[in-house]
Amino acid sequence: MKEPKFFLVVRFWIAPGGAQQVMKWLEGGHIQEVMRQPGFISVRRLKLPEEDATGGWSAHCMLYGIESRAHYEQYLANQQLHAKFSKEREPFATKLRIERFAGEVDFSL
Repeated sequence: MKEPKFFLVVRFWIAPGGAQQVMKWLEGGHIQEVMRQPGFISVRRLKLPEEDATGGWSAHCMLYGIESRAHYEQYLANQQLHAKFSKEREPFATKLRIERFAGEVDFSL
């Protein structure tokens, strides 16, 4: 397997009572669809050991390993795909908060 040279980190919080709906969406096809994008080579989901200060929202993180910045930029430019994801999130939009950041690997062991 290729080593990722770039990572997309999607940190998200789920409202109390919303985990089943959000995880069903993630595991029911969203993660697989992201992984079908050119250059995406690995994914991990983390359950973070923290709670949001506003009422017990659970914290999670997706780590997507990507071949290159160019593949990430290609993914970002896919407006049709992102519009689809946004529409899919509408039924639980009030139960989910998302923060994204990305960067190149500058050290690895």
